[in-house]
Amino acid sequence: MISLQRMLGLLMLMLLHGVVTFPLELNPPRVVVRYGDSVSVNCNTSSTDHEGMGWEATLGGTGFEHVNVVTWTVDGLTDWTIEPKCYINLIDGEQPSKVLPVILYKTPDSVSISVLRHSGPMVEGTEYQLQCDIQNIAPQQNLVVKWYKGNELLDNVTYSDVSKTPVNVSATLMISPSRDDDGAQYRCRAELDLGPEGPQPHPTVTSEPLNITVHYAPKFNCTDQYEVKENENHNLSVTCTVDGNPSSKITWLKAQQEVDIPQSLTRENRGEYTLVTNNTHGKATHHLVINVLYAPEFLPGNDTVEVSAGSDVSLDCSAEGNPPPELRWTNNTAEGNANETTVGHLRTLYISRVTANATYNCTVTNRLGSITKQIHVLVDVPPQHPTMFSTAPSTPGTMTTLPATAKPKVVTFPLELNPPRVVVRYGDSVSVNCNTSSTDHEGMGWEATLGGTGFEHVNVVTWTVDGLTDWTIEPKCYINLIDGEQPSKVLPVILYKTPDSVSISVLRHSGPMVEGTEYQLQCDIQNIAPQQNLVVKWYKGNELLDNVTYSDVSKTPVNVSATLMISPSRDDDGAQYRCRAELDLGPEGPQPHPTVASEPLNITVHYKPVIECLSQYSAVKENSPLDRIPCTFNGNPPPNVVWYQEGRQVNASAPLARTDFGQYVITISNDIGSTSYTVHITVEYAPKFNCTDQYEVKENENHNLSVTCTVDGNPSSKITWLKAQQEVDIPQSLTRENRGEYTLVTNNTHGKATHKLVINVLYAPEFLLGNDTVEVTAGSDVSLNCSAEGNPPPEMKWNDTAARNVKLSTEGRQRTVRITTAGIYICTATNIFGTVTRTTTVTIKGGSTIIFWLFPLVVLVIALVVLKVFCMWKKRQGSYNFIPVNQSNVPLMPLSTTGVDNHDPEGYPTKV
Repeated sequence: MISLQRMLGLLMLMLLHGVVTFPLELNPPRVVVRYGDSVSVNCNTSSTDHEGMGWEATLGGTGFEHVNVVTWTVDGLTDWTIEPKCYINLIDGEQPSKVLPVILYKTPDSVSISVLRHSGPMVEGTEYQLQCDIQNIAPQQNLVVKWYKGNELLDNVTYSDVSKTPVNVSATLMISPSRDDDGAQYRCRAELDLGPEGPQPHPTVTSEPLNITVHYAPKFNCTDQYEVKENENHNLSVTCTVDGNPSSKITWLKAQQEVDIPQSLTRENRGEYTLVTNNTHGKATHHLVINVLYAPEFLPGNDTVEVSAGSDVSLDCSAEGNPPPELRWTNNTAEGNANETTVGHLRTLYISRVTANATYNCTVTNRLGSITKQIHVLVDVPPQHPTMFSTAPSTPGTMTTLPATAKPKVVTFPLELNPPRVVVRYGDSVSVNCNTSSTDHEGMGWEATLGGTGFEHVNVVTWTVDGLTDWTIEPKCYINLIDGEQPSKVLPVILYKTPDSVSISVLRHSGPMVEGTEYQLQCDIQNIAPQQNLVVKWYKGNELLDNVTYSDVSKTPVNVSATLMISPSRDDDGAQYRCRAELDLGPEGPQPHPTVASEPLNITVHYKPVIECLSQYSAVKENSPLDRIPCTFNGNPPPNVVWYQEGRQVNASAPLARTDFGQYVITISNDIGSTSYTVHITVEYAPKFNCTDQYEVKENENHNLSVTCTVDGNPSSKITWLKAQQEVDIPQSLTRENRGEYTLVTNNTHGKATHKLVINVLYAPEFLLGNDTVEVTAGSDVSLNCSAEGNPPPEMKWNDTAARNVKLSTEGRQRTVRITTAGIYICTATNIFGTVTRTTTVTIKGGSTIIFWLFPLVVLVIALVVLKVFCMWKKRQGSYNFIPVNQSNVPLMPLSTTGVDNHDPEGYPTKV
């Protein structure tokens, strides 16, 4: 029987062997490095019980040195997957190590923003998707994409995908612009948040701004009431505006009829208007009341009233104005009683028992002015009858008899012209009647240089001219009254002539115009009359630009020149300018107004070239040329176009390879100037897998399949994993259930790719059965089975193969030993990931009872050892490596029932 002391010593050796107490320390413990920058990290130890230490790395590895500090240094770090490991060789043969966490980062080559599946102006209230394309950035898991409108932060986008190597990333943002967003600038920003060890502030690259144009339905910005003084220029174009995109013209309606609004308004223009406008996105209407203000004006009425003495008389004063004027009678000095009444525009003064001549003043006032009119009352005193009227003056209290109230006798002018004024085209015929209602006349007639008549005793006389050519003619109708008076009335005659020619030219310039330069256009109007009725109108196309009127009075034909200053833009290239001479001859003149227009003046505008591209960022399919990019080049004269990359001129017609991506500069030039524009070109191509056929990973450790299996394609595409033709998700850490053959599938707009990959998940050995106890009869044989699994398949070994009568056999994952001796037999299973042991206790029926109390004792010893190890670990606060026991050096201890001293194969004595 084996002694208790020997058993305890063996157990202690097995449990304590391999505890490492010599930690390594890295300074700094982790590093963040910009791609291509240098890096340096110290690895040190406080242990003196070692043979030396060093660094293992694909770049910057060191030799094996007998020092306490060793430094890993790389001048330009470019290995994305580097895992530098510091190791130390202890004197007991162990080799603890520590891996340095390295984050290698790279800012993107470019960040661009575009609108997906749309070009041109946006429409208010419609949803659009903006895309931010970030080229060649690493690591993706540290990327934050920030969206801005102006300086307003709209959204943050973060990523959970882990990728150490550079990738292309696209982020999207949904927007629904309003009219307030017209002209807004959107930007996206790629920011690498690399933690406290990373650079501060975070490395950032921002896209060029995306300027958006928003189209929306029109809306009026207009008051409901508008006041303007008569004949003063209004500012309706400022007071009533339309907010809409595209801009739209306002149509004015009055009584449902379209009207033109002149620059200066008269009382005839007052009233309610409906304003209508529309563009491609909607229609708007507005009701506006225009109130035209003007000073008071008297309405036609008699200035002289003749009444009989003692009669009552009423004097009428009527006027109009806006605001409505106040009417007031003054100078009421006549005898008799007077009172006033007002009805509308009419203010009447009632005077009773008028006895003497008098003059009355009617004053009309509003806030724009005041006018006064005199009305004369003439009293006709009839001869007094000697028997009825006394010639003696009246005395107080004496009753004077006067005629009954007399109606006023209105003194009226005896002649009337019909029509009262005439407008005649030069050389045309004209005819006007002059008539009278008076019978107390001797005759009447016309005096004129042309068409005069004789003296005739009639009530109507006609002035007629077959071809009127006298510019200064003033026909006068006269009548000889029986009292010797000769009243007369002159006929107002406007003789007009349309111009012989109207022409337009550019003063002091010939040839094409240059954008932004001022030029003077002149309209020459030959032989027109009368000048004071001339209106010169300037047009660009059908757009009225200006009205020119004249105050000079000239009855005879004159030559007139009007000018217009213009500063043409590129939009005016090919525009037609015209001037129109129009005679506004009043209501008696012809309608519409006589008009003569010039021939159009076609202008050519030269301007600096401009470049218009759908986006600053353009995707081009591999083998397509640069000149297929959707850009237009506009200039006059037509510009010359040259493409550059990194300062080198390139052939825009040559096909692009996938390596030709990057920033290009387009330069266009003509005689007026030159313009450059930067375009970021992305070359797109079908995907292709960069992947091994076999991949091994340790169970429950994070894999790096995103690095090992990548797709080279543009636009980037997602990998779909299939196992047994079923789509599956690949967890970050794999288990043995994940091993097997997979099909990887990916596609983009230019093609599809597949790849076969076998994943092999490795794991440490595991026993299929636990420890057990076998009881046998003395002298009999027994077979002990030990079975385990692992990947790679473990090596199975029994440690008591030196015992007597032992036969070993192996079948699959099972190792069998046939023995005839009692004892504790240890089976080990080993592969590259570790070793596990299993004990089987064989007892002999009727033998010593030590085996029955040995197991509780072993359990107690194990608990004490674990407690001691924990306390030592807490004290040192370091990290240790547990080195597996070399099981081949641990002897088995067979039991004997002979009761005779014996020696086991290793020389240990055995006792009964």
